[in-house]
Amino acid sequence: MKYTLTLAFTAISYLCISQSNYKVSHISEEIRKNASAIVRDQSTDITLHDFDDITIRYSEVITIFDKNGLKVINPAVHYDESTSVKKVEALVYDREGEEVEKYKKKDFLDVSASGGSLYSDDRMKVLDFTPSFYPFTMKFSYEIHSSSTAFIKPWYPSRYSNVSVEKSKYVLHNPKKNPLTPRKFNVERENIRIAENTELYTYEATNLLASRHEVWGPSVTEFLPMVKFAPQKFQLNKIPAEVSNWKEFGNWQHEKLLKGRDVLSQSTKDQITALVSNIEEPKEKAKAIYEFMQNKTRYVSVQVGIGGWQPSTAEEVDRLGYGDCKGLTNYTMALLKSQGIKSYYTIVDSQPDGKDLDEDFVAMQGDHVMLSVPFEDETVFLECTDQRIPFNFLGRHTDNRKVLMVTPEGGVMTRTHTYTAKDNVARLTASVKLDDSFKLKGGLERNSFGLQYAGLYGIESQPMDDITNYYKRSWGHHNNMNVSNIDLKNDKDLVKFTENLDFETEGYVSKAADRILFAPNLFTRIDYVPKKSSGRTLPLVVRREYSYVDEIKLEFPDGYVVDSMLEPFQLETEFGAYKISMTPLAENTYLYKREFSSKSGSFPKERYNDYVNFIKTVVKKDKAKIILSKI
Repeated sequence: MKYTLTLAFTAISYLCISQSNYKVSHISEEIRKNASAIVRDQSTDITLHDFDDITIRYSEVITIFDKNGLKVINPAVHYDESTSVKKVEALVYDREGEEVEKYKKKDFLDVSASGGSLYSDDRMKVLDFTPSFYPFTMKFSYEIHSSSTAFIKPWYPSRYSNVSVEKSKYVLHNPKKNPLTPRKFNVERENIRIAENTELYTYEATNLLASRHEVWGPSVTEFLPMVKFAPQKFQLNKIPAEVSNWKEFGNWQHEKLLKGRDVLSQSTKDQITALVSNIEEPKEKAKAIYEFMQNKTRYVSVQVGIGGWQPSTAEEVDRLGYGDCKGLTNYTMALLKSQGIKSYYTIVDSQPDGKDLDEDFVAMQGDHVMLSVPFEDETVFLECTDQRIPFNFLGRHTDNRKVLMVTPEGGVMTRTHTYTAKDNVARLTASVKLDDSFKLKGGLERNSFGLQYAGLYGIESQPMDDITNYYKRSWGHHNNMNVSNIDLKNDKDLVKFTENLDFETEGYVSKAADRILFAPNLFTRIDYVPKKSSGRTLPLVVRREYSYVDEIKLEFPDGYVVDSMLEPFQLETEFGAYKISMTPLAENTYLYKREFSSKSGSFPKERYNDYVNFIKTVVKKDKAKIILSKI
C-alpha cells in the first residue's frame, strides 16, 4: 500500500512538474529580453533509412507574447503522393502552463499547399488557429514517412529576429551511411554543441538570445544558426538521383525531368518559322518568339509532376494556352529550339531580397524557373510568367543573383543582370504655376527606366480610378490634389515608362500675413528617417541602387518676390549623392533641380548612424521652403 501511494504521489508530482514546465513565469528575464516569441523546446528526429526511405518526427513548443510573435508558429505539415502523415496534433496552454485546447489530426484542414494552383499534387494539413489571449504556448508535433528524400528538413532553431530559443535539438540517423553533405551557418557559439559522423548527426542549442530586428540588415541566414543537408544519393517521387557536383545535378535534371518534354506539333513549328522568316538577327528572332509566347499564353500555377519540379510538356502548354513558370519556360525553350536557338531552363530563388543559390550546396534549391538564352554579346534572361514584361528585362524578384542553368552537359552557375543607379533612373520634368489664389496648377512628364520602370509598368492596365488614386497617394503631401489628362506609354523596346499628366492642388502653401512659405520640391521626396541605433549588431545592407532627377519650372504670382531663396546644396557620401539648386529664368520664374542617387553595398555596422544622418539631411532639404513676400 505504501509503495502504491508512493507511486501515485510520484506520478502526481511528475504531472504537476510537467504541466508547470510551460508556465510563462518560468522563462528567465534574459531569454525574455527583446523577444516576441520563445522556442521553449524544439525537437527534430530524422531517420534516413535509405536513399529512398525517410521518417521525420518533429515537435516544437513555442510561447507567443503578442501578435508580432504569431509569425513563428506554423501548425502545418506538407505531404504529397510519396509522403504519408502518420501523426499531427497541437496543444495550447495558458500562461500558467495549463492545457486549454487540444487538436487532433481530424481537426486539421486538408488543403492544397500551392495556394492558387489550378492543379497541385502538394497538400498540407493545417490548423486554422486564431489565439483568443496572450501570452499562450502551443505545442505542435507531427510524424511523416516518405520515399522522397531530395529535401531533408534542415535545422533552424529559429529563422526570425526577436525570437529566443531555450532548447533546440536536431538528430539525423543515417544507418546506411548514405553520403550526406552538411552545410553549417553561424554555429560557432558556446551554447551550440555539434557531434557528427557518417551514421549520426546531432546539433543542440540552448539559451539562444533573441536578436533585435534591425532595418536594412542582412538576411537572417547570415546571422542565425542553421544546418542543412545535401544528399548525394536521393529519390524525388520515384526518380532516383546520384550527384556530387552541379554538373551532375544539372545533367540529372535535364535527363530525368526535362528530356522529351520539348516536343511541338509540326503546325506550331511551321507557325514559328513563318513568324521569324524575315528576321535575320538571332536575338531579334528570340524576341519575336518570346512575344509570341506572351501573347498566346497566361500564367496559371500548376504544381503537378515529379514533386512539382517537372514542367508540363510543351505540347500541352501550346494546346491549353497556359502554364506555370516551369511549363511556360519549357514551352518557350521548345519554341526557340524549333528555330535552332539554344536556351536553358534556369533555376532561381525569386525572393525580393535577392538571395543567391548556394553554390557550395549541391541540392534542390530555388522556388522559380526562367529561361537563359546565351548570345555572343550577352546572356538574355526571359521571365516567362509575366505577359507584360519586356524582352531581356528582370524585375526585383530575379535581378542580381546566382542561378543554375540546366544544360544537356550539366548544371552551370551564372548570375542574372545587375541594375545600377544609372540604369534605375526616373527623370521628371514639370511646369507649375502658383496663381493669385495660391492654387498650384501644372503638368509633368516622368520617364522611368530599369527597376524604376519595374515598379510602374503594371499600373497602365489598372482602372482609371485606381490610377488616379495611385498618384494622389504618391504625392500625399499635396492637399486636395486632382489629376487629369493622364497619358501612360509603355515602351517595351527601350524599357521606358512615360507618364504625362496635369494636376492642380489647393492648400499646398503656408501663409503668414503677407508672406508665403513654399517648398519647391513638389514631387520626389524622401520622408522616412530611420531611427539611430546605439547598439547596432548587424551590417547595413542596401540591396539596390536608384537615381532620381527632377527639373521643375516654377512661376509665382505677380506682386510677390522671392524674399528668401533656396541655397544650392550638394552632398556626396559612400551611401549616395544629393544635389539641389534653384535659379532664376525670368521675372517670377525659376528652375528647381534635384538629383538624388543611392549606392548599394554592405557597410559595417559602425556606419549605420552615418547612413541615417545622410537620409536625415536629404529629408530636411527635400522639405526646405522659400519665402515669397508681397511687394
